[in-house]
Amino acid sequence: MAPSVRSVLITGASRGLGLEFVKQLLALPSAPEVIIATCRDPTSATSLQDIAKSHSCVKVIKLDVQKDEDIENAYKETAALVGDRGLNILINNAGQYDNSDDGGIYKTSRERMQRHFDVNVSGPVVITQKFLPLVKMASEQKDSKDLNSQAAVIIISSAKGSQTLTFDYGRGTSMHYKCSKTALTMAAIVLAHELREAGIYVAAIHPGWVQTDMGGPNANITKEESIAGCLEVISAASEESHGKLVDWQGQVLPF
Repeated sequence: MAPSVRSVLITGASRGLGLEFVKQLLALPSAPEVIIATCRDPTSATSLQDIAKSHSCVKVIKLDVQKDEDIENAYKETAALVGDRGLNILINNAGQYDNSDDGGIYKTSRERMQRHFDVNVSGPVVITQKFLPLVKMASEQKDSKDLNSQAAVIIISSAKGSQTLTFDYGRGTSMHYKCSKTALTMAAIVLAHELREAGIYVAAIHPGWVQTDMGGPNANITKEESIAGCLEVISAASEESHGKLVDWQGQVLPF
């Protein structure tokens, strides 16, 4: 990560990939000056709180992506922390995947579909909308409008949301999850077009099939491998991957 990246915000940072983002950002040779780690319930996020106690640059903020009041309060706290330098990178990581069954047509419901769309699509879109003034502030301090990690909105999506890959290879059922991730990747594409003029980089990143509570023990990569790759992708942000669905190894995937 470039030294000019002074601040990063991660949603869903209490465990899994979000917590690993915090750990690996701290370990960078040029770690950000402010790492804002948000989660639904900071009081129960013991691992995250332990990190924050030993690293003053980590700020833990309450943020439930389904609650507009939380989003408003988190924005105010973040604005106070980053000041007139703005927010360099917003990582929309929080997500939901109910994998209690195969998620096929006979198992789905309106409530299940809407819950996944609320967390996985509406949440990141509304959060990006709210925090955009801070990212724009960071972009305005760049030397040019070239796209890079100094001003970026990152969407953690999934290859499961790729229409092409699903049609060609199946990639499981999970209608509630896959449809929400398809919509999320579309949101990233729309954002990329809209924010290009402001010099803000946008990408949807597929973190791989990762050994987390969500991915399960049979997944083929560790969270350490996944996030190391994701950070490399973010660090290499450029016009080439802007608005694309990119995997943790930097490969552009079909949408």
